[in-house]
Amino acid sequence: MNRQSPLILLLLVAYIFLPMVFQWATDALNGWYKPFIIWIAVIIGAYLLQKRDRRNEP
Repeated sequence: MNRQSPLILLLLVAYIFLPMVFQWATDALNGWYKPFIIWIAVIIGAYLLQKRDRRNEP
């Protein structure tokens, strides 16, 4: 249950904010780079989670 709680919270936040983020990213009038900002955030988040999990290993 320790790892499930943050995952459930992440899914809830994604369900709430994903439509706004999708609309923001696909708006062609403001910039072509918006989808790349989202992917950079995903990559950085995955790196930080991987780094944190590696420290907790015995």
